[in-house]
Amino acid sequence: MPNVEKHPYIDTSVKHVGVSKLRGLNADKLRETTDTFVIQDPNDKPLAVLLTYDTFLAMQDELQAVARTVEMLSDHAELAAFKAGLTDIQAGRTRSLAEIDADIRRKEDN
Repeated sequence: MPNVEKHPYIDTSVKHVGVSKLRGLNADKLRETTDTFVIQDPNDKPLAVLLTYDTFLAMQDELQAVARTVEMLSDHAELAAFKAGLTDIQAGRTRSLAEIDADIRRKEDN
């Protein structure tokens, strides 16, 4: 998968094109581009947006992450656990991943 910006919806490569210019876009040109196109009618009114599939997938991932965050913050028990975790981090009550893995292996061996 090609490298996609962290926030693809903040896209500095947006190009505004008229419907007539779409005729020049073939599969090879679309495969090579990283641009996002705002397709406009003859009066410059935006009609649609054309973006790469990888950018579309990245945007979907971002939207799903936001939805999961909203869901987590809406659940009082989840929110309380999150706040408790932040308090533990601030108080230095943390363990390394290696320690956690070792604990899991010990429990699996017993």
